[in-house]
Amino acid sequence: MGHGFSGSTLLTLLLGSHPAMATVGETEVAPAAKVDQGSLTCSCQRLFRDCDFWRSVQSGMAARGHDFDVVDAAALDFRASHDPLADMMMRAGPRGPVLEMVRRLGLDLLPGPRRIMAKVVQRNQDFIETVTGLRGCRVFVDASKRPVRALHLRRLRDTRVKVIHLVRDGRAVACSAMRNLNATPEAGARSWLRTNLACERARHRFGAEDWLRLRYEDLCADPAMTLAALHRFIGVAEHPLADDFHDGQHVIGNRMRLRHMGEIVADERWRQSLTTAERGLIEQVAGAANRRYGYEER
Repeated sequence: MGHGFSGSTLLTLLLGSHPAMATVGETEVAPAAKVDQGSLTCSCQRLFRDCDFWRSVQSGMAARGHDFDVVDAAALDFRASHDPLADMMMRAGPRGPVLEMVRRLGLDLLPGPRRIMAKVVQRNQDFIETVTGLRGCRVFVDASKRPVRALHLRRLRDTRVKVIHLVRDGRAVACSAMRNLNATPEAGARSWLRTNLACERARHRFGAEDWLRLRYEDLCADPAMTLAALHRFIGVAEHPLADDFHDGQHVIGNRMRLRHMGEIVADERWRQSLTTAERGLIEQVAGAANRRYGYEER
């Protein structure tokens, strides 16, 4: 859970290298929804439709009664484009206790939303069981990042949902948004702040033992120790960090997943890229929250 440009692809690949954990990266984002055509290539370097793993997933989903295509996998999204009421209840970000109770009651009691939610939950249940079955794993890592998705995934049968709230220095995220999305410093900072506040609201729906906040910079500073702590949090045996942790995975996400990574080093380009004026604009929007996550003003 967290904002884009926060290192989620790196974290996903590191977690997915554990023999007890399976992942396909951003479950809720079909490759065709991405802007760059490189996203139509699996992290194994083959086109998704030519990848043996994804062909097996498609066959497994068909056996469970689903017409599934990874390149257009919108059926896994908690959305309902043909039913505005259900769509609003499913897509709205986390709210306070009263509104979350209203959401839950609406999705449980109103016939239309209840039926749609049940179908989407079942598709996700079957997808997760298909992937973990193919990989011989008992843990599924979902890198979709949206806070509300974690709330909905708690409806899965016989499944315990744990959340890793991944944060990165707001200045770095805003700088990435400026570079990749042509955003203004203020817009990048507002997006970072809005997402992390939504994560904090979702935090109240989980017990302390099922929630862990992780800073991207700490992960990069000591990957082995951080990964060992994550394994303990998830409840799997500790597994050493391999040099080839990228290999053998089939991940949806940004183009980073297509590169073989060597030494893990934090991307700190923002320190040189941001002007004093740009830093000031980001500070006005997100400075207080940034310091709350332990990032000093410097």
